This record gives sequence, structure tokens and C-alpha cells, in this order.
Amino acid sequence: MNKLFRVSLLLAAVLTLGSSMAFADEQENKAQDPAVTDKGLAISALINMSEYLRSLDTFTLQGNVDIDEVLANGQKIQLSRSVLIKADPPSGLWAKTSSMYSDQEFFFDGKTFTITTPDLGYYASFDAPATIGKVIVKARDKYNVEVPLSDLFFWRDNIDAVADIDEAIIVGVDLIDGISCNQFAFREKDIDWQIWIQRGDTPLPLKLVITSKEEKSQPQYVVVLKWNTAPALSDQIYTFTPADSDHKINFKIAEATK
Repeated sequence: MNKLFRVSLLLAAVLTLGSSMAFADEQENKAQDPAVTDKGLAISALINMSEYLRSLDTFTLQGNVDIDEVLANGQKIQLSRSVLIKADPPSGLWAKTSSMYSDQEFFFDGKTFTITTPDLGYYASFDAPATIGKVIVKARDKYNVEVPLSDLFFWRDNIDAVADIDEAIIVGVDLIDGISCNQFAFREKDIDWQIWIQRGDTPLPLKLVITSKEEKSQPQYVVVLKWNTAPALSDQIYTFTPADSDHKINFKIAEATK
């Protein structure tokens, strides 16, 4: 499932309707026909989306996630969790994941990255590089820690995420929580994925489905997103302050980096 998490939010996929009515009409006409394929248009849309995301000074993001886990006998079990993110790029991040089984919180204040399990009272920290994107890479590659919805921040750092796309189609127009979206479907070597993008002047991704092709049962990762692009945030939320009862532990170096 690591591949799913690494691409848990490939947020650059978007249909930017553009400033001219002619361009908007062209996009809408294509979106009505699921058979239309235009990889060039889709790739251009991904780049436009990344530019929009980089224009956001601060934001909060709430996601409801469903993940398929495959048992030894091949049966798929769906697990659910919620994700909440508060971000002040390039160097402020707080995130929380919650499920019936555990909660985790992630803190990054431009100097230190910390992950904690509040219900258990344990935390671990490392000296961090200066940006969210670089922190995510270090946490993943050195310590095998996946920051939730991490690909969102890769796009802000201009990390290429379109090179692996083999095919792209415009599926059509759909509603996510009552909001009109354009739906895309993409194919890569190991995954198929779909994304629903809000139409209009705020082309935010509102839903993502990732299907793994590495396993016969093709497990999926599904997330539905709600955004606030103008929140009031405090710098203090990005710095972790342990309670007296908390216990510090050390990160384990990932096997691949030894």
C-alpha cells in the first residue's frame, strides 16, 4: 500500500477553465464525452493546478479517507480514517489522522518535525530541512514515515508528478458534496487514478480515487476533501510542546537507507 500513500494526493490534476469563454466552452464540450482523450490537455491542466495551489498563502483541509486492506486470503477490508491539515507554506504544517484505533499528529515549524500519538503519550522528532516538501521526503525516505496527503506539498515545491502518466481522459462533469466538478482519469504503470476538480475560479481537488495494479485484487484509496483557503491560523500550532507525561522515543532508520 506504500505506493498508494506516496500518491495519496496527486493534487496537480485539474481542469482550469481559463479566462476566455471560448476555452471554457471547449473544456465543457470535451467533458461531456467520456471517450475523449487528450493527454496534452490533461498535463497542461495539472501544471495549472499546481500554480493555483502555490498561490494559496495558508489553508486548512479536511479529508475523509477509505482504504482497502487486502487480507492473506485475498479478501479486501475497507478501513476509514479522517485527516485534518493546517498549513502555512513553506515552513508551517500541522496534521492529524484519526481512526477508531489510533490518532497521530504531525508538527513542523521550520526547524523540527515531530510525530506524536496523543492517546499513548509517545513522540519522536528530528531536525528538519526548511520546507514542507523536503521534510516529507526526509520523513518518508529516511524513516519510512508517511505524512498525510503529502503530494499536495510536492506540487508547491515544483516536484514533477506528471512524468509517469501514460494515459489521461476527461470522464465528465459530476457533483461532490453539491459542488460541480470536472472528473479526470489517469493511468500509470502501477496505478490508475481519478480526480474530481471544482469548476470555476477556485479549481480545488475535491475527491481522489487511486487503484493499485500491483495486487490482483486492485485495492483502492479514496478521499473526499473540504478546503478553507483563507483560515486564521496561529504560528504556535506548528510547534510541538510535550506534556510532562509524554515519552520521547527515537525514529528508526528505514532499512533501505542503512
